[in-house]
Amino acid sequence: MDASSSLHHRYIRNCTLVVFSKYAKVKILVAYWAHFINNTDEYLKYLLYSNTLCSSSTYNKCSGKIEIKYYIVPGYNLTGPAIRNGMNTGNIYPGFTRVNHGKYAVSDVRAHVGTSNLIWDYFYSTAGVSFGTYNPAIVGQLQDIFEADWNSPYAVPVGPLEDGLAYSS
Repeated sequence: MDASSSLHHRYIRNCTLVVFSKYAKVKILVAYWAHFINNTDEYLKYLLYSNTLCSSSTYNKCSGKIEIKYYIVPGYNLTGPAIRNGMNTGNIYPGFTRVNHGKYAVSDVRAHVGTSNLIWDYFYSTAGVSFGTYNPAIVGQLQDIFEADWNSPYAVPVGPLEDGLAYSS
């Protein structure tokens, strides 16, 4: 894992602590596509495991919850050049397609829409634009869009950690 991914993951982990301390329920929808970042699956499984840690401790008074799904567009793995070095690659879709690439966050009262991917290097090394609002009409529309994607047949729950991977000796 590179330094930028590590920074990004620490940020998400810190946000997770807030979720549990505020008793919030958070749904995260992650695009699964040809340019999926290494170690993301393992990291998301660790985030889900924090649900278990929260609920299993007799000392913690946390009751938040995190749910995570992948949004998998069929054919995501058949994207890119159709021909490379004179040979057919088997790809049938152009590169950087077959992905639900929305860049927004929505809560009960606020919406945030941006042009940057939610990873550290986009905020550090690129320019983008974003828009945040408390406008109930816009918030409601984004909530509806999110729920439609969340309940789509293309949205697949991230699986749990395999036995023995939650700790090291």
